[in-house]
Formats: sequence, C-alpha cells, structure tokens
Amino acid sequence: MTKDILMLAGLMGAGLFIMTCTLDQKPLVSFIYSPPEKSATINSMLLTSIICFAAFITGYCYAFTIKKPFRFFGYIALYHWFAASLYFILVYGFFLGNSLFQGMISTVLLPYIYIALEKQTGLKIAYSLVLLLYLMSIYSRTAFAACAIFILTYYLYPYLTVSKIRYHLYFLTFTLSIAILMTIYLSGSFDFFNEFSLDFFGKRIRSGREKIWPELLGYISENYLYGYGINQGSEYLISVLRPWRNLSSHNIYLEILLRGGVVLLSFFIVLFYRIWGLFYSGNNNEISRVAAGGFLALLFLSAGAEIGLKGNILVNTMAWFFWGGAASCTWKNNANSIHTPSVHIGIQNLSN
Repeated sequence: MTKDILMLAGLMGAGLFIMTCTLDQKPLVSFIYSPPEKSATINSMLLTSIICFAAFITGYCYAFTIKKPFRFFGYIALYHWFAASLYFILVYGFFLGNSLFQGMISTVLLPYIYIALEKQTGLKIAYSLVLLLYLMSIYSRTAFAACAIFILTYYLYPYLTVSKIRYHLYFLTFTLSIAILMTIYLSGSFDFFNEFSLDFFGKRIRSGREKIWPELLGYISENYLYGYGINQGSEYLISVLRPWRNLSSHNIYLEILLRGGVVLLSFFIVLFYRIWGLFYSGNNNEISRVAAGGFLALLFLSAGAEIGLKGNILVNTMAWFFWGGAASCTWKNNANSIHTPSVHIGIQNLSN
C-alpha cells in the first residue's frame, strides 16, 4: 500500500512541477478577454490539480481504514441528485435545453449512487434508465454518452478483468476512440452523429465547437510542445472570426494542450493510465467495478466540458476523492484475495 501511494504521489508531484515551471512564462498571445469570475469555479488548472490530487490521496487514506467508505456518501448523493433534478425542473421546466452543469453533476454522482444500491440490481437498472431518460430530456448529450459509457464499462468489467492485458487494452481503445471522435468532429464528417442527435435529442450536433476548435488548434500548433503557460486559458482568447465570443474550449484535453502542450498532455495520459490500473480487481470487487466505469465516464465527459482539472471545484473534488478511495479499496481487496487461500491451506494442514 505504501509503495503504491508513494509512487502515485511522486507522479502527481512531477506533474505539478511541470505545471509550475510554466506558471510565469510570458504568453506568446495577448489574452485580451477576461472571463467572468464565479466563486465555485476555478480557472487555474494548477490550483485545481493541487486540490484534486490532495483529494485523491485523502480518499485513498480514508478508505484504507473504513470497511465500507462510500455507502453513507452514496445515500447522500442519491438524495442530492433527486433534489437538484427537481429544482431544475421546477425552476426551468422539464426540457432545460442542454443543462451541461446538471449533466456533470449526474455523471459525478452516479458512482456514489451505484455504491448505495450495491446489492439492489433491479434498482440500479431502474435508476440507470431513469437517469438516461432524464439526461435525454434535458438535451445533455455529452453527459448522456458519458453515463452510457459508465453503464457499459460496469457490466463489461468482469470480462475485462479476466486478464490485465485485456483490461489495459480497453483503456487504450477508449482513449484512442476519444481522439478519433474529436478528429471526426473537427473534420465536419459527422452526418451520422447529427442524425442521431436530431432523432433522440432534437438538436443538431453543431454546437459551435466545430468553429471554435479549429481556431483554437491554430494557436496550439504555434507552440504545441510546451503550450502558452499553465496560467493561461482558452477563455481569454477572442475569436478572430466571431469577435463577440471567446474561444473557450469546452474540452479539457485541448485546454491542456493550450496551456502545457504535448508535454503536459503526455503526463496526464500517463497519470490516467496509472489510475485506471489501480482499479483492476481479479475477483470483481464492486467498488473497483464502479470506479472503473465512473473514471471513463468522466474522462469522456471531459471531451465536451472543462471538468476534472478545471471548473466547479466541488464536482471535481468529489470525483477525485472517490477515485482515491476506490483505489485503496481495490488494493485491500486484492491483498485479501492473495492471502486468503494460504490461510485456508494452513487451516487444512493443521486439521490433517
């Protein structure tokens, strides 16, 4: 346990060092647009990383001493989701029109709720259907896809953990799929996705990102290796083609490329791969299974929203805290599964 947490803490420390090295870098672009400040939102990727990395380590240590660390949190999350959903419906009407924030809340709370319904298979399926219908009704397309990925990964998990190679290949395939989908979106060749979105969500797939991303990539390509500095951000860039709006990326991976270039993005890919590996459980541990699905769901959601390393700090902290706790539970479960057979053998030998 000590070795695992120290290695991960060291990796996180290396990432913070990389980000700190570019903190005072003179920007190569004049950022003339100042985004509105919100008390719950942190635009600093460095500060968010410090808080979230600390939340991960805290969750790891907390869950190491607690038998069922997330059961109580799960019931609170279930109550919070129903309360927040009811509020949005009463205040804004049922068809909210792409409520991205409510979609983010739903995605982050989903693992907690699955833990609360751990032994209630029927209730988990019922809630999953209700959640997908709700996200469809509020036109939260990215969150709908993210929650669908959670459900898919959750039920595939027993087959993925048959071997570590298969388990890790699933993550690499998932990562490659995000890159391919972004490339398809940038190329404009998304007629199939456009028809799907119109049929099921009543909205075209074109949301403005197909115009923002190419312009943003133009800036990234000029300094693709190291980026413009971790203290910069796409929301500070004014669009040349549409001067009434900024170039807010709504994509954490493009945001990382803009701020830290390929160097910083490579670090996060390695970190995410390492965290994914911490959820491997050969005997289908429930928390590990839920965490694997929730982890990929948030990574997918990050392709359509600036979440995980930027944005609402409470939402981000809840996600990283759960990942840390789940990693700790996975380690305990794997350690127990290794030692248990030897105990039985010893007892058998004594009886003989």
